[in-house]
Amino acid sequence: MRKHNVLYYLMAFFINLIIISGIFYYVGLVPFGDGNFLTSDLGTQYIAFLTELRRQLVTGNIHLYLFSQSLGDNFFPIISYYLLSPFNLLLVLFTSSTVPIAADVIIMLKISAMGLTMAYFLAKYFKNTRYSNYLFTVAYSFCGFVASYFYDLMWLDALIMLPLVACGLLKLIDHNKVVLYYISLFLAIVFNYYLGYMLCIFSVCFFIYLALEKNLLKQKNRFVIIRNFIISSVLAGMSAAFVLIPTFSGMMKTAKTSFDIFNYLPSARFGFEAFTQLGIGGNTFAQRLHHGPSVFMTSTALILLLGYFFSKRVTKQDKEHAFFLIGVLLLSMFVTTFNTVWHMFQNPAGFPFRNSFIFSFICIFIAHKAFSAGVFKDANTVISASCTAGILICIGYLTEWMIPKLIQQMGFGTPYNEYNIYYFALTLLCITITGIFIYLYGRNKYFGIVLMLMVIFEVGANFVSVIDTAGFGSQSIYQKQYKLESEVLTDVKKESEIGHRIIVSKSGLNKAFPEQYNNYNDPILFNINGLSLYSSTLSQDTLETMNKLGYFSRNVRRISYIGGTSLTNTLFGVDYDIGQWNHSYEVEADYNSPSLGFLASPDIYDFQMMSNRALDNQNRLWQAINGDNKQYFKNAKIDDWTKTKLGKKNLYEYKLTTTANGELYLYTAPINYVRSKVYINGKKVKMPSLINSSIVIDLGDYDAGEKLSVGIKTRKPLEYDPGYFKTLDSAEFNQSKNTIRQNSLNITSRLNHDTVRGKINVKKASPMLFTIPYDKGWKAFDNGKEVKTYKVVNNLTAIDLDKGYHKIILKYEVPGLKIGWIISIISVVLFGVFLIVKRKIDPKEES
Repeated sequence: MRKHNVLYYLMAFFINLIIISGIFYYVGLVPFGDGNFLTSDLGTQYIAFLTELRRQLVTGNIHLYLFSQSLGDNFFPIISYYLLSPFNLLLVLFTSSTVPIAADVIIMLKISAMGLTMAYFLAKYFKNTRYSNYLFTVAYSFCGFVASYFYDLMWLDALIMLPLVACGLLKLIDHNKVVLYYISLFLAIVFNYYLGYMLCIFSVCFFIYLALEKNLLKQKNRFVIIRNFIISSVLAGMSAAFVLIPTFSGMMKTAKTSFDIFNYLPSARFGFEAFTQLGIGGNTFAQRLHHGPSVFMTSTALILLLGYFFSKRVTKQDKEHAFFLIGVLLLSMFVTTFNTVWHMFQNPAGFPFRNSFIFSFICIFIAHKAFSAGVFKDANTVISASCTAGILICIGYLTEWMIPKLIQQMGFGTPYNEYNIYYFALTLLCITITGIFIYLYGRNKYFGIVLMLMVIFEVGANFVSVIDTAGFGSQSIYQKQYKLESEVLTDVKKESEIGHRIIVSKSGLNKAFPEQYNNYNDPILFNINGLSLYSSTLSQDTLETMNKLGYFSRNVRRISYIGGTSLTNTLFGVDYDIGQWNHSYEVEADYNSPSLGFLASPDIYDFQMMSNRALDNQNRLWQAINGDNKQYFKNAKIDDWTKTKLGKKNLYEYKLTTTANGELYLYTAPINYVRSKVYINGKKVKMPSLINSSIVIDLGDYDAGEKLSVGIKTRKPLEYDPGYFKTLDSAEFNQSKNTIRQNSLNITSRLNHDTVRGKINVKKASPMLFTIPYDKGWKAFDNGKEVKTYKVVNNLTAIDLDKGYHKIILKYEVPGLKIGWIISIISVVLFGVFLIVKRKIDPKEES
C-alpha cells in the first residue's frame, strides 16, 4: 500500500512535468529551445530581481538595502513579494546569464508541485488514491489562472499551498488536528504574502463550507473546533510577522497607500462575455492587463461541475452548500467592492482577478465530488450538463461579438475586443466529445484514458493559446550580451570612484528582448548604482523628487534616468554614462561628480520643490546647496514666436538666441511626447518611445549668442515663455561643481553591505547632504556617536557636521524587521503552548 501511495504521488508530479515540458518544447522555450519569456513583468522585473537574489546567495553577501533601486531603497519589500519561494534556491545552480532558463525551470517545477499537493488533498478528502484523480490534478495545475499568469512565477506558490491549506482545514474539522493547517497557512503567507492573504480569506470560506457539510454546529465539540480554527489562524498570521511588518512598513512609502472611492462601489466587474473564459483560448497574452476571470477548468471539470447541480444523486443540501461557496467566490470577483477587498484593498494595476485560482480550485473540487457521486452514470444529467456548458460558451462569444457592434451603432467608435472563432469551435467540439466519453466512462472505466487524453489536450491547447500570442526573446543573444555588458560594467566600476552612480544609456541587452525594453531594472541586473527602477515597491517620495527635477516617470511604478541634466547627474553622483555603439561600449560622458554625500549650505533645510517647474527646481536647488543667488540656468531669448494650426495639433515655432555657453534644455509641462514632436532647425529630435509625460529634453550644446529654431508640434496650448528654454551656464556650474566635489565625503566602503563609511575634514560647520532617500531605517554615526538625520529636498537625507575631522558611518536596519521577528518567535512559542494545552483540555477530539 505504501509503494502504491508513493507511485500515486510521483505520477501526480511527473504527469504535470511531462505536460509542461511538452508545451515548452512545442513553443520552443528554454530549456528546450532558444526562446525565453523576456516579456511582460518576467522580463522587465523578475529576471533582474532573481539575478540579484542569486548574486547574494552565491556570494553569501546578504544585504537588505540596494543602491541599485533608483537612488537607493529598502530591498526587503521586493524580497518578500517576489523572492521568498524555496524554489528560488535553485538559482545557485545557474549563472547570472542563464537566470531566464532558471526561471522557466522553476515555473515547470512549481506547476508539477501543484499536481502533487492537489493529489494529496483529493486522496485525503475522498479517501482514495485512484488514478482517476489525475483528471482533476491536471485540470487544477493548468487552470486558467496558471495559463494566463504562469510567468508571474511568485504567485504559483499559492497554488501549491492552497490544497494543503484546504487539507489542513479538513483535518481540523474531522480530527481536531491543527498542525497542518497552521504550517500550510503560515508558509503560504511567507512565500507570497499577497496571495497568502487571499488564502486567509479562502480558509474562512472553506471552513464554513466544511462546517456546513459536516454538520459541525450539531456536534458537541463545535465550539472547540471553532476556537482552534480561530487561534490557529491568528497565530499563523502572527508567526509570519517577520515578513508582514517590515513589508507593510516599506509599502507604506509607495503609491499603493492611495485611496480611490470608485474601487469600493458595488459595480459589476464583467458581464456575460466572461463565459468565454470557461473555454479554450478565453484570453490571450495581449489581453493580460484587461480580461475576465481566468476560470478555465477543462470540459471534463465543467460538465461534472454542472452535473453536480443537475444530478439526483446529489442531495439538495449538498447542492446548497456548494452553491453557497461558489456563489461567494463568484461575487468576490463580480462585485467591485468585494474584488477590492480580496486584492488587499487595492484595484490591481493589470493582471485582474488574481483570486480566480481559488474559484477554479473549488469548481474542480465540486466536479470531483460529482465524479465520486457517479453522476456520469446518468445520461440525462450528462446531456443536460454538456448542453448547458455549450450554451454558456455560446452566450459568452455572442456577447463578445454583439457588444462592440452595439457600441459602434451608438456612435462611440469601435472598441478593441479580441476573440477567436477557432477557439470557440474547438471548445464546443471538446465539450461534445468529453460529454460522450464521460457517459461512456460509466459503462467502461477504460474510457477514463480517453478522458485523460482530452484533459491533457485541452490544458495544452489553452496554455498554447496564451503563450503563442506572446513574443519570445533569444536566450543565446541574452547570454552573449549579458556577459559582454557585465564585463564592461565591472571594469567601469573599478575605474569609478566608490560611492558614485553609473548610467547605461544604450544597452546591447535590448537585442535579446522581443519588445521595447526600457532598462529600468538594469542597475539591479548588473549590480551597479543607478537611477532607474520599475517595481510596485518604488517609493512615492523618491519618484516625486526625481519627477519634479525632470526625470521621466510613466506611472507610479517606474522612474527612469531619462530626463537628467548635467546638474542632476552631478547632484546624484553619476560618474559615467556609457552606451554600446558598433558592438562595443564607450563612455559617453564623464561627469566628474561628487560622491553621494557632500557639504551644503543650511538653505537646503528650507528648500521646497514646485510642481511642473523642473528646470526652475534645479536652479533653485543648486542655489540652496551653494548658498548663493547665482542663475545657473539662464533663459534663452525668444526673438520670434509663431503658431500654425495643423489639423488637431498646433505647431509652435520659437526663434531663439542663447544667452550663455552650455547645454540648452527644454521643459514644459504638462505634455505627452507620444503625441507631440520637437524639432531643432527643422530636424526632428529623436525621443525614447512611450514618453507620455513631461521630461527635460537636451537640445544640444551652444555658445552664447547662437541662434536656432525650435518647433513643438502638440495639442497642448503653449505660450510665449522664455522659461521653456534654459541654458546651464557651463562656467558658473563647473566652478560650483568643483567646490562641491572638494567638499564631498571620501567614501571608503562598497555600497553593498547596508553600510556607508566615509571621512571628511570640515573647515566650517555645515550640513552634509546625502543624495540617498530619507528612510527611518538609516542611522548616522559621526566619530562613533549617533547623530540625527533630517529629511530635506523633498526626500533626501542630511546630517549636521561641526568643524573638524569626521568619520561618518551610515547603517541601515529594515524598519519593522526586528519587532517582526520578536512577534514571530513569540507566536511560534504560543502555538507550541497552545498544542500542549489543547492536548490536555480536549483529549477526546484527538482520535
